Order: sequence, then C-alpha cells, then structure tokens
Amino acid sequence: MKNILIVEYNSIPSGMYNLDEILKISNVTIFKAGVTCPGKYYFIVYGDNEAIIYASKCIKNQVKFEIISGVSNKIVEILEKREKKEFSTAIGVIEFFTIAESVKALDMILKNNLVEVVKLVLGGGIMGKSYFIITGDTGSIKSAINCIHDKVKFRDCKILNNPDLEMLKFV
Repeated sequence: MKNILIVEYNSIPSGMYNLDEILKISNVTIFKAGVTCPGKYYFIVYGDNEAIIYASKCIKNQVKFEIISGVSNKIVEILEKREKKEFSTAIGVIEFFTIAESVKALDMILKNNLVEVVKLVLGGGIMGKSYFIITGDTGSIKSAINCIHDKVKFRDCKILNNPDLEMLKFV
C-alpha cells in the first residue's frame, strides 16, 4: 500500500513552485498535477510514509492538504486511469468542495464497502470541486455514503436506483 499527499492551492504559481520544491527534496512520485478552475492548482504525490511526511512539512501557502496512509490499491488504479466503467443496479454521485476530501472519502468507502468506482473527477472544469460516482446495489451505496457522513465534508450526494441506460452513456 502507498501513502499519498494531496495539496490544493488558490494560486497556480504557488502550487507549481511547491510541487517543484517537494520533488527536489523528497523521494515522492507524481500521480497527478494540474490546474483545476480559475487560478487553482493541485497535485497528488505518493511514496513511503517517511517521504510523504517529509514532503508535507515543506508545503507553504496551500488551501488544503491531506495525507492518506495505506491508500487502497483501487485508488491507485483510478488515479492511474486503469479502472473500467461497469454499472450495477444503482449509482451514487457524491460531490465535494475539495479534491483532498474527495479522495479521502473514496478511499474510506473502498476499504469498507462493496461498491465499485465508475468515475473520479478531480477539480478540472468544476471550480476546483471534485466528485465521484460509485456503483453497486442500493444498500451498498447507502452504506458507503453513511460510512463517510460524519467523517468528511461533502457538498451533496444522490443515489440513482436503476439509472436509465441512455443517461449512463454520459456518465
């Protein structure tokens, strides 16, 4: 299992500068980095526990950062875009104000529930927010949402039972 560090900035130059500094001084690898929406920048790096903790001490001027220890292998697959789209009888759509909260919540859900990930969107085109879509039976989706309910801050969530097949083409 890997440890990941997710950092979000309200400034593109600050985000890029801090990522460059972290890469120069710690043994971490980039999963993703980029601009989300107006003037926001984020990056996700991974490494062993010591490298992630060292990297996190170098962060400056961030809006949000999160360390997730022992991240689920499914999260790694999703971030590396190796996940396939397959649907079950229900889907859950959960939206977050930050990328970090989204990934943290998804990791918690995947470690404790019988659901699969359909999609993970990290900030781009949605004002720096993030969302994911999970699939499974209705009870599993409800259980997944309940497991994060008081642990992370999310903007909204909905469960779609037996979603229309035409709509699913655009998920």
